[in-house]
Amino acid sequence: MRIAICEDDRPSRDFETNLIRGWAQRKNIKITLDSFSSSENFLFETEDRLEYDLLILDIQMGKMNGFELAKDLRAKGYTGQLAFLTGIMDYALEGYEVGAIRYILKPVKEQNLFEVLDRAYEEFSKTEDKFFVLKQGSEILKIPFNKIIYIEARGHYIHLTGIQKILSDIFETEWKGTFSSITQDFENQDFFCLRRGLLVNLLHIQKITRTECILDTGESLPVARGNYEELNQAFISFYMEKNI
Repeated sequence: MRIAICEDDRPSRDFETNLIRGWAQRKNIKITLDSFSSSENFLFETEDRLEYDLLILDIQMGKMNGFELAKDLRAKGYTGQLAFLTGIMDYALEGYEVGAIRYILKPVKEQNLFEVLDRAYEEFSKTEDKFFVLKQGSEILKIPFNKIIYIEARGHYIHLTGIQKILSDIFETEWKGTFSSITQDFENQDFFCLRRGLLVNLLHIQKITRTECILDTGESLPVARGNYEELNQAFISFYMEKNI
């Protein structure tokens, strides 16, 4: 579980990060924890890479307060959980606007923070299997399965094509590896094997012919001979099940 805390008071930030690490140790939960001294520091350091499962934001911070940061991140597509640190409890409406899970009253008490972390971890556990986790060196990238259009073996590399917030916002990434090393991650997801080394997301198929499938991005992918009937049935079953 990836957690970030944004708190402009250093003693408070150190105290809160130590509590979070203590919680993870007691619960035997593996976390990564990053801390930031301001909203501006957070935006600069993350460069809009919003992989965090939980953000804990101080409301009263410098030029950009915690609410303004949260609204900015939501507008950029952040879908993770948010909790706020505050010395006063007059921010309920603002919190609803950005989907905050909880307010933590300052000075922070261990029990209150642990309750928020417990709740956040419970929600995280429900959605953990909805992400493809890509490890590249020291970086970990979490990609929602529904944002992946297709994934393909290209020589000694694996190529992934996906979307970000809108269909016109396509992203591609590639890494060295074997296709067999990632197929297990997609077994219980809504993907179909068009041919050896090519998985397509049924959600992003618009039309199927005997030789190709047309994606919602306009791109077409080849359908291996003999796979048309099975693909067609999988496509129909997917939409009946989802009731789309």
